[in-house]
Amino acid sequence: MTKNFTIRNGVFACFAIAILFAFSSCGDKNAKRFKEAAMNLDNTTLTINDYDYWPEGGIRNIGGHLASLISLDELQKMLPCPLYVSGPHHDGQWDLYSDEFGHYNPQAIQYLADLAKKVVADKKFVAASKPLVDKYLYEQMHIMMVLHDLMYDESVFEKEGREYMFEDMIENYGYTDGLFYFLEEIDLYDELGIYNYFNYEFMYFWARRWSDGTIDQFYDGLSTIFKAYYPDYNFVADDFYFPYEYEDEEMGETSYYYELEPDEPVQANERIKENDAVNMFREAASNLDKTYHVLGNEFDYWPECAIRVTGSHLFSLISLKTLNRMLPCDLYVSGPHHYNRWELEAPYDFGRYNPEAIQYLGNLAKKVVADKKFIEKTRPLVDEYLKRQMFIMKGLYDGLNDKNVCEDKEAVLQSIMETRGQAYGTIANGFLGDMSDALEDDTYVYGNTGEMFLYWWARRDADGTMEKFHDILETVYQAYYGK
Repeated sequence: MTKNFTIRNGVFACFAIAILFAFSSCGDKNAKRFKEAAMNLDNTTLTINDYDYWPEGGIRNIGGHLASLISLDELQKMLPCPLYVSGPHHDGQWDLYSDEFGHYNPQAIQYLADLAKKVVADKKFVAASKPLVDKYLYEQMHIMMVLHDLMYDESVFEKEGREYMFEDMIENYGYTDGLFYFLEEIDLYDELGIYNYFNYEFMYFWARRWSDGTIDQFYDGLSTIFKAYYPDYNFVADDFYFPYEYEDEEMGETSYYYELEPDEPVQANERIKENDAVNMFREAASNLDKTYHVLGNEFDYWPECAIRVTGSHLFSLISLKTLNRMLPCDLYVSGPHHYNRWELEAPYDFGRYNPEAIQYLGNLAKKVVADKKFIEKTRPLVDEYLKRQMFIMKGLYDGLNDKNVCEDKEAVLQSIMETRGQAYGTIANGFLGDMSDALEDDTYVYGNTGEMFLYWWARRDADGTMEKFHDILETVYQAYYGK
């Protein structure tokens, strides 16, 4: 199974925050042990095989660190009842890649919530630990509080709508179109980008707790702890929820309305000559260490990132409008994108590339890499910023076309197209898992985002440009790393 950043492949998310603090006054036997743990938030280690975002990660990453302070096995021994009533976790270990998720025991979670009330009554302890909580847990707790409070605010959701949302998420392993729209309407900006990057993970946690019947107990514990540290928290839906304006409601449909800036096609006198385009690409490659994140509202994990963030950085060197000016034709034949910017929030549509444009770019690529001195000069930059992504792309393409690895290429591509990049529960997930040993490295770019690379190839198969893009990839990769 692939390691998946969004935790759909099995639930790790033990409510680490409540677990960490709940026992700090649970009796003489455990009080010293857990207070010591709480005061060591700056001395944790990651206990799971995953990319380490601490302290800027989601629930899974937090749990992976807090488990180094209090292990699952220790916790289970301290509870008066089993922590789980069913699920894949056993023998003191989490199973992170199961098709199931752990169903918590409501009695166990209520016990933790009740203990949380006792510990935060110790004002000296709260004051002593607050700087650590501020640094390591505030943003994640705040996001969880707001998301729960929005879901249970009657001005945002009625009971039927909330339960439909949760049920839909459980059936689709965390990803639904309704959830996509809802999360886009929430303003929970933080400087670390935690909400933008992990919002699905937080919401899927609450959906699973609704499903296993522990959402009230978990919220009881979370709100007790959060309000003890941040008593000024006062939830008002209008402070966080900004629904889009809708149109076409008379047709029984809703569609998003965006105020678009003027966006004109490239004029003949704006076209960039071929030789100039080649030089611009070479200059861009020479400045791979001087990029910035064009999609500034998204979490930036360059260069250990997937296609979207890679593209965001590369387009700070050559913009979409400039790229269009290099071409003798439009870059896209259809789709949501514009001449000067992408439209990335269109779940039912994607940009279909113009085969003629990609063929032209392929010819430019051959000229760009024909200069051996240029290759040697830029190799260290390509090594650091692009080699990993090219290697994954190349490996997936080769795997798709190897019958010993992929018996039915079209079935794999079709399955990930149908789920719009969500591989879990599909034949594509098995293929990604089979490729893991060959493509994974210690950065876990493949494990965390492999399905997005595969989805990109699936879209290229759908728009008829897969082979042309592969030709470009091979041209560049072999120029730098060929035998």
